[in-house]
Amino acid sequence: MTQGERASGPGPSTRCVHGAAQGRAPAGAPLVTPIVRSSTFVMDDVGYAQRAAGQAAEVACYGRERNPTVAALEERLAALEGAERALAFASGQAALHALLCARVQSGQRVVLFRQLYGGTLELCRSLVPRLGGEVVQVEANDVVALSGLCDGRLALVLCESLSNPLLLVADLPRLAELLARRAPEAALAVDATLASPMGQKPLALGAHFVWHSATKYLGGHSDLLGGVVAGARAALDEVWRWRTRTGGILDPEAAFLVERGVRTLALRFARQSESALELARYLEVHPRVTRVHHCGLGSHPQHALARALLAGTGGLFSFELAGGDEAALRCIRRLRLFQEAASLGGVESLATRPVDLSQAALRPEERVRAGIAEGLVRLAVGIEDVEDLRRDLEQALGEA
Repeated sequence: MTQGERASGPGPSTRCVHGAAQGRAPAGAPLVTPIVRSSTFVMDDVGYAQRAAGQAAEVACYGRERNPTVAALEERLAALEGAERALAFASGQAALHALLCARVQSGQRVVLFRQLYGGTLELCRSLVPRLGGEVVQVEANDVVALSGLCDGRLALVLCESLSNPLLLVADLPRLAELLARRAPEAALAVDATLASPMGQKPLALGAHFVWHSATKYLGGHSDLLGGVVAGARAALDEVWRWRTRTGGILDPEAAFLVERGVRTLALRFARQSESALELARYLEVHPRVTRVHHCGLGSHPQHALARALLAGTGGLFSFELAGGDEAALRCIRRLRLFQEAASLGGVESLATRPVDLSQAALRPEERVRAGIAEGLVRLAVGIEDVEDLRRDLEQALGEA
């Protein structure tokens, strides 16, 4: 159980299956959430009164605002995160877009950790200046640099609970304490995609918002796009308004698939965490590998922090291969079980070079500063037999 997680109430696996529901369902009730495809819903005076009172988010009126299938998923995700409320989006980027629009005004500042997903940096660089704001990057957990930016202009601090692809661990309690003391109006928002709710609950560690690409572990089968933002109910009001204005709500069929994926999340995440760590240990002593980035290893600079803040480390990690980027590509192309494809968190194992995909948006000098070395290979481990995956790596590395 992660630091700050409640000791009472249903456990995480039970929440994956049942959400916040307690007790027996009534006879005749569907065991799984039905897919409601209707774009519009019948209204009455009660619904009109709720909308007039500013409660439009609670009324099924039009599919761009609310959908029963999506609402059921949101309740389950809020229960998993220990949040008052969750909002589901058409993608993780759509979720981040709405959060930025809701929280950033002209003259304000957004601080990003340097070590994060390239798509997050690209969106912030494109959008925040258009909102009249400023983007500043700092090294992961550099509280000295962050402290110098804690003034009335600071609106958001964005980080990843586990960074992609180096698995740096955000010191969330320390960051939250700094903001509470030096910039109480600012919010800490955490991309917890790599940790999933099974690995960490950022809200319990002091974060104000947590967001995910639901495409990854939450869906778990590489067959949907989705995103989620969770946090305090009132704090998400403006995020909901931006989702409604821009039409970013998750499609009900995709919501059904995410909810189905969440039911097996605890099992998949545990298997992927265990297998990835076993493969990282194998690669750490391989003669062709110069470095392995996995926070579950004692050699990782934040191993102690990972043990303190994480209940699981997931299936993603990276390693550096002697011979540089060309050797890395040759190794990837020789793999047979690991497929060369973007994303992570699915049941199948994937292998890519971050320079080609997840960090492609970074300029060469930015990749160097972010620690993206030559010859870096990113693995996203699935649920296959770990011995088969090890043999696949062995044959590919033997010819690299």
